Amino acid sequence: MKNLPYLVFALALSFLFAGFGLSAKAQDKVEREKKVKKSEVPSPAKKWLKDAFETLKSPKWYLETNESGYSYEAKFKWNDQYYSVEFDSLGVIEDVEIELNFEELAAEVQQNLNQYFSEGYKNYKIRRLQIQYSGHPDDLEDLFDENEMEGLEVRYEIEFVGTDIDGLSQFWEGLFDEKGVFISRRKIITPPNENLIF
Repeated sequence: MKNLPYLVFALALSFLFAGFGLSAKAQDKVEREKKVKKSEVPSPAKKWLKDAFETLKSPKWYLETNESGYSYEAKFKWNDQYYSVEFDSLGVIEDVEIELNFEELAAEVQQNLNQYFSEGYKNYKIRRLQIQYSGHPDDLEDLFDENEMEGLEVRYEIEFVGTDIDGLSQFWEGLFDEKGVFISRRKIITPPNENLIF
């Protein structure tokens, strides 16, 4: 009984350090994709995609598993651009990503991204750049069938290989706001070419 306060303190300390370990691992992106049949995809996902892209013939469907669970993803080419549309496990839309070239970005976005990379990395190479739209399902649908942006959040997701100023060379995923200002980054554990399937 004399050691009870010490035991409680030791347990609290161990939970604290366990929490730090979990939060450090949460900084890593660990995901896998597996192609699935259309019949395996939740109906709300298929319906949303048909409503937003009425003439789309046959997207490729994937089951994506990551550190926080799983989701469904439709990938397809539309108007000469590559799209990736992500739905949660119930088929509710989460976001739409469209692959872009750096030169297609607005001048302000390019400038902010160039500043981020030149200040934070000794060298780097962008592997994939996507504009990401998220918001209410109806607002996202309006973007594609009525070209309306109301209610949407715009971000940029960039996968790149870079050596930071500490000399750590890694495959990274960076998230940036609508002006190209840095929000966050995390290491990608999955091999680079595994998630570039279309």
